[in-house]
Amino acid sequence: MKINTIILSVTFFTFFLSCDSSTENNSEHGTQETLAITTPKVLATPTQFYVNSSSGLSLRSGTNLTSKKILTLPYGAQVFLLSNPEHTEMTVDGIKGEMIEVNYQGATGFAFNGYLTSLAPPQPNEGLEAYINRISTPEHPIKVVKKANKKGEDYGMTTTLVLPAKNWNEAYRISQRLFNLPKGINPELSNRKETVTIINGEKRDRTQIDELTINVTPKGAITNITYSYALRDYKRTIIIKQSANAFVITEEEISL
Repeated sequence: MKINTIILSVTFFTFFLSCDSSTENNSEHGTQETLAITTPKVLATPTQFYVNSSSGLSLRSGTNLTSKKILTLPYGAQVFLLSNPEHTEMTVDGIKGEMIEVNYQGATGFAFNGYLTSLAPPQPNEGLEAYINRISTPEHPIKVVKKANKKGEDYGMTTTLVLPAKNWNEAYRISQRLFNLPKGINPELSNRKETVTIINGEKRDRTQIDELTINVTPKGAITNITYSYALRDYKRTIIIKQSANAFVITEEEISL
């Protein structure tokens, strides 16, 4: 099904370029590609990251998923990177990443960075405006642009922001919370080979459309992620596109 979506032109904003969901408990049954342990490369300056798994993330004593669990890092927890061990690449629930050494409130161990983000994730029940105000800084402001339908606000609204996420997985997981996308739709975005549409398994009877489409080029590059929702008299579309080192997220609501 082809869905025509109106995308308003986006003015590029100044933003920083640093930078539910799959759960880490289930992720531990994922595929691990390499478990070799070597001497880590110690970093001169720790870098901060945040846990973006809704169920938390295991902090372990070693660089593989069978290592002893030290504790569970809660969602939104801030950790500091200590080192990047070599040859720890793995894929967990379709998400590619590595086991890195981090410190959390004095506890040191290894965590899978596929569920870590350098961009603080939204807190539970935190609205779009509150989230943007929290992560935006005077040096690197993030703006939200809203434009009413040409017939007026009662007929719909288009909301656009530029999110300095580091990859498609991060952009999608943050958008999923900010724009209330179905929690049950958690697509594999790291190794996508063709365009695919995922229908929400919890789609209600009166809902005409409730699906996510991942559009991919013949070479396997994602061009955009589009979520479409429609009732008889209401349509909602959210499009995620990559732009430079950030992602442009556009939500369009139309009341018919």
